[in-house]
Amino acid sequence: MDTQGVVLWGAAACALHEGGHYLAIRLLGGRVTGLRLTCVGAEMRLSASDPNGRAFRILTALAGPAANLAAAAAITRWGEGMGEERYLLIGLNLSLGLFNLLPIAGLDGGRILRTLLEGGAWKRSWGQGISLALALALGGAGIWLLLQRGNPTLLLTAGWLGILSLPEPERGGGRGRLRRKPLQSPKKCDILPKSE
Repeated sequence: MDTQGVVLWGAAACALHEGGHYLAIRLLGGRVTGLRLTCVGAEMRLSASDPNGRAFRILTALAGPAANLAAAAAITRWGEGMGEERYLLIGLNLSLGLFNLLPIAGLDGGRILRTLLEGGAWKRSWGQGISLALALALGGAGIWLLLQRGNPTLLLTAGWLGILSLPEPERGGGRGRLRRKPLQSPKKCDILPKSE
């Protein structure tokens, strides 16, 4: 099925990407306490005592794509004896690095955008709007790719990123259940009789 080794080399590019994040976290004084693999990458859980400033979050988010772009540059420069695999590795690393820089929720670029726009509610709305608009644009490209080539990958990815771009419901109460907003207590009204 996979005669070119795309899956193996793709997994290596993903491992390099996550290794870039891990290295940046460690170099900046952080500590990873857990790792969870998802369908769009990996999520690292950090120690509660880790640095959590804006610079830390931006630099650690940039480190994954930077690792892929550096690998693509190194293979371009020094990988002449690799044959056809050279172009596959360059393409995989470029694609992974650049795709993750898109400012869409769930991607490194989305984390950077969220960090840059943290503050007021209007900034969150703008970030979600940008993220959703780009996910929709990817969905349009995915439909075109599906119709032209019969490949649903980009359309499925865009759908997943679109879901991640939607506003998050309030969570709480454990076990991931949605928390209902408390009802406002009724205000006293002038027409109610006064109790004696």
